Amino acid sequence: MVVPLSQQEVHLREYFYILRKRRWLFLFFFLSMISLSFIFTAMEKVLYRSTTTILVERESPNIVDFTEVVTMDASTSEYYQTQYEMLKSRSLIERLVRKENLEQDPYLNRLRKGGIRQRLHQFLKDQKLLTKWLDEFLGKRSLADVFVRRMLEVEPVRNTRLVKISIKHPVAVRTAEIANSLVDLFIQQNLENRFLVSNQVTELISGQLVEMKEKVSDAEKKLQEYKENNKLITIPSIHEKDKFIQDAKLELVKLQAEEARLSARYLPAHPKRIHIRSQIQSLEGKINEELEETLELSRKAVDYDQLVREAEGARKTYEALLARLEETDSQAKMQASNILIVDRAQVPVRPYKPQPFTNFIVAFCFGLMGAVFFAFFFEYLDSTVKIPDDIEKGLGMELLGIIPDATETEKKDASKGELYVLNGPHTPTAESFRALRTALLFRLRHLPSACSVILVTSPNPEEGKTTVALNLATVFHQNKLKTLLIESDLRKPRLYKFLGVPQEKGLSEILEGNLREQDTIHKNIDQVGFDFLSCGVHSPHPTEILGSSAMRHLLERLRLTYDIVIIDSPPYHPVADVAVLSDYAEAIVIVARYQKTDKRHLRDIKRRFSQEGNKIIGIVINRVSVRERDYYYHQYYYYGYGDESGKK
Repeated sequence: MVVPLSQQEVHLREYFYILRKRRWLFLFFFLSMISLSFIFTAMEKVLYRSTTTILVERESPNIVDFTEVVTMDASTSEYYQTQYEMLKSRSLIERLVRKENLEQDPYLNRLRKGGIRQRLHQFLKDQKLLTKWLDEFLGKRSLADVFVRRMLEVEPVRNTRLVKISIKHPVAVRTAEIANSLVDLFIQQNLENRFLVSNQVTELISGQLVEMKEKVSDAEKKLQEYKENNKLITIPSIHEKDKFIQDAKLELVKLQAEEARLSARYLPAHPKRIHIRSQIQSLEGKINEELEETLELSRKAVDYDQLVREAEGARKTYEALLARLEETDSQAKMQASNILIVDRAQVPVRPYKPQPFTNFIVAFCFGLMGAVFFAFFFEYLDSTVKIPDDIEKGLGMELLGIIPDATETEKKDASKGELYVLNGPHTPTAESFRALRTALLFRLRHLPSACSVILVTSPNPEEGKTTVALNLATVFHQNKLKTLLIESDLRKPRLYKFLGVPQEKGLSEILEGNLREQDTIHKNIDQVGFDFLSCGVHSPHPTEILGSSAMRHLLERLRLTYDIVIIDSPPYHPVADVAVLSDYAEAIVIVARYQKTDKRHLRDIKRRFSQEGNKIIGIVINRVSVRERDYYYHQYYYYGYGDESGKK
């Protein structure tokens, strides 16, 4: 049972193998990053940077406490953000430009002209493609805007009220001069703003004083006129009059009781009754008079009190404004800035940019990580067969052997073409074919038939199936097995050229009934020893004749004569011949070319033959580079073992 890939232990050496395999890509990307860092560092303009540190204190406006319209919390972050933006304000930067004569500064003017926007503007103008409408959008930027974007840095120190103001410039002395001038102008502007606010408040209070003075005068005039019109010096107490009326009413009740007592004893004309009635009438008249006077007094008191309150209120407001005006004048004269300079800018001793060491470290880290990423990324995209695990773990198929690519020495000494087992009996290629023969014999011994028919194919053309079949036939013959090699690729035959036999009188003539196998099989091919059946002349219907009963009967007769019959078939994907020939074979050997055969094509072959009884006994990886002789391949072949030419 093949263990799923997800459950297999991934060895660390597998990752090193991928990096080693993709070493040229790895080195190219890594060295490119290092080279770019050096080029960028060499081309980057030398800049210096000076920094001034200031302290922004909190402040709470205390100008019109009694009628403060705008409440400002200076401890909030909005206040400090406002101060940071004021350092970049156009009015402040324009004053700095005039003070330091930055209009004539070569570096600032080069920044103004050298941007992409200006280059595009100039290009369009040179090409006469610039319209009036487009010119408005691509016009020159102001010096203040360029200065803020390219030369000024405002960096608040976290969790403090400190602010670092930095200036970048190619001239070291100018960086310190501009930074200090900017801070001085910022403090001066801050004081001017405070003084301006104080003047505005003073003008506001002065205007209010004039109005309040007129209101006080009008209120006092109205009060005096009311007194004169009503002939009032003071307003008597209404409480005293009320007490007098109450006492008079009590006295009236007593007199009325006395009159009632006298009426029981005397006649109405009696002097005592006349006297008591006169007292009662007199007292009632006084009470009525007092009531009328009290009502009149109440009406006058209401108007009088209202005029008095208006006059006193106007007078108090006037006095408060007058006191506030004096306080504001005093504060304006004693005005101090809440901006303090902690450290003034000093002339830098070394450049701020470029930073060669930092650039190299960044390029080294980025190049290393990027190179590893791209190596694994391209490895992931590469779906071809590369290592034995691609066959055994990835596809769940058995690997029969590894055929190394022929060395330069083998190719130079290839007097017998692609018959590597004869070119050098102890070369790595020859030894790998002998190892493949041993693996095949081990698996074929379990088959019940005496003769084994082996079908050799590959997913696509030019993957080495013909070379494998040719050398397999040779090593089987060297093992004293009577071997027949059949060339069944009727479309593009090649074996007859390697072996130097005529193409005529071959397989197609036998299947069409024109000849017998005794007349077409080439016995004991010169120098190789095995028998060979060529493809014959070209047939217009190769699939039909290969799937005919004549082919089946032919193989049944050949099984009686030979120990091993090897069929060199066409590739699987281009034509349907392999599916037809697979019915006659006991074993199918798939040849996959190293770093060329796609694993998807091998899955297709496995899926196809698994439906009809799996005859695939394994896969051979062909033309593996001898440079890849690492732990992946050492169990399949040993490079140079027994090779006399490899000894020093």
